[in-house]
Amino acid sequence: MRQGKKSRLAYVILSLIGLFVLIAGSFTILREQYKRLNQELSRFIYESLSSYTEARQHGIGELADDIDRILSGLAEAAESAGLSGLNGKVQVYLDQFNKRNEDYQIYYQDISQFLEGGSMEEAPQLKEQLLTGKGGFSDILASDGSGEKKFFFAAEPVREGEEITGVFFLKVDADALVNSGTVSTPFKRVHSLIVKSDGSILYGNSSFFENCGNLFSSIENNGIEAQYAGEIKKRFEERESFTFSFSGKESVYYISSYPLGINQWNLVNFVRSPDVLIQSELIFDSLFRTGGLLVILTLTICTVIGLGFIRQKQRLQMGEQRYAVLSQFTDTVLFEYDYLSDTIEFTSNARNKLKLDSLTITGVLNPGRGSQLIHPDDWKGRGSIQMALKAWKKDEMMRRRIRLKTVSGEYRWFNCQFKILKDSSGRLFRVVGKLEDIMEQLGREERLKNEARRDLLTGMYNRFGKRIIEKELASRKRGLFIMIDLDNFKEINDTYGHVAGDTALTFVAGDLKRLFGETGVVARMGGDEFVVFVPEEWDTQRIENAAKAIIEAFRNIESEEFPEITISASIGIAVAPKDGVTYGELYHAADKAMYWVKNNSKKGYAFYQDSK
Repeated sequence: MRQGKKSRLAYVILSLIGLFVLIAGSFTILREQYKRLNQELSRFIYESLSSYTEARQHGIGELADDIDRILSGLAEAAESAGLSGLNGKVQVYLDQFNKRNEDYQIYYQDISQFLEGGSMEEAPQLKEQLLTGKGGFSDILASDGSGEKKFFFAAEPVREGEEITGVFFLKVDADALVNSGTVSTPFKRVHSLIVKSDGSILYGNSSFFENCGNLFSSIENNGIEAQYAGEIKKRFEERESFTFSFSGKESVYYISSYPLGINQWNLVNFVRSPDVLIQSELIFDSLFRTGGLLVILTLTICTVIGLGFIRQKQRLQMGEQRYAVLSQFTDTVLFEYDYLSDTIEFTSNARNKLKLDSLTITGVLNPGRGSQLIHPDDWKGRGSIQMALKAWKKDEMMRRRIRLKTVSGEYRWFNCQFKILKDSSGRLFRVVGKLEDIMEQLGREERLKNEARRDLLTGMYNRFGKRIIEKELASRKRGLFIMIDLDNFKEINDTYGHVAGDTALTFVAGDLKRLFGETGVVARMGGDEFVVFVPEEWDTQRIENAAKAIIEAFRNIESEEFPEITISASIGIAVAPKDGVTYGELYHAADKAMYWVKNNSKKGYAFYQDSK
């Protein structure tokens, strides 16, 4: 009996010990998994905030580049067309430009108006800089001195020789720096600041953040330890981008900063832990409470083991669901490529963008397999994705622009950024990267390039036409080069005004584009001088017919606004390769022929050999 009691007691003790070990082991495992998933969530928050800040930084950079290109282009056009100092004439150009441009309204002041004061008196440093012949941006200013509404100026001087004769400028709302475009984030709200390198806060959109004018002081005033303020200050002094977290006021703060490259400005974004859409603490607190009750109510080792497996499965499902949800908050598609299995796997949001039968593709490097998704020209050859996957450079973040087939079946340009990793034995084993659709960005860049190549008044090529003609000559070595100079154009401007002169140039440009636009390159080289290049071999009769057609078209120009205007032109003709094979040679030959006409009769044409 006593021996039986001892056996039962030993069994109970062993069972209790086993139960205790199982419970302790289960909680230890779950606690470690909790820490690990928290680390993964923190890493995701770091990456999301860094990507968000980088995207905003790129957006601000594009905004600044757009403004700079537009102002510089207008200033260059005004200088080359001899418009400096002519307020009314410049306004004609601005009215035409502002009608076509919805983003900015640009203004002009001649130097006398600019020096008398007015628009940019609040930005003396920029005003002084403009007087030295350099354009740029002012600091962020308050419109009424109260600090409520913020803005900044962008300006570019106009020169006539070495003299500053006027200024193009625009006034930009500072909210455009952090509110342009749409960027998805896994946060309820991101608080943004524009901060100078010395910590001065120029702009902020945060209502709860106690702002005393300096980032480092404000951080301490908001209950954050001085060591974190010191770390942030150090990063600012080193002029580097950074992202990290710290504790304060019962919250965890995540902060990310990128230099903007404008007036020593830095973009600073930060979020608090309550602003994160998915709170791991709430999820795991609920899971641990439920798990604790289940463990307490469990009386047998089998039940404890069963519950442990159930909870592990729930944890894995929760992790998968969380990352599946988080991947939907961004337009960026993430991917992983495994060298061993030759398999690439995409996040779930790839289905909304790419033409995929499955999120996992096996046999990527097999002939023809990868090119089903990637454009063949970007798949093989020097600098292709296939070559990059077979290469490796330590710690290098690699970038490629590639075309991928989308759900619509068309190819679109994506920016592919990735890093190749090695395993412990030194073998290549994985590629981790992301894909971002950049079609709209490329389209915008192409539109701006096209605008820079066109004459503002006539819409035809400006001096960029020279490069096109040189390219045609390099490949064909033959063609027809025509130089056209309007007769007595100065008299039109002097008699009827510059608006009449612009009207005449517009009509001339229209006739030249009608006569040669389909086969030739037509460009306004400045003032009343035009050139036409036809990359074909014409016989003499056809050339003469074309010259006569130009003269006849100009003679028949009629304007309801200026019926008194009569237009004629002197035309010089050179033929490649007989008169030259380069732009310079043909230009010289046609110019000589044109001046022969001007000096003899005007209102006519001559071949180069006729004028020798």
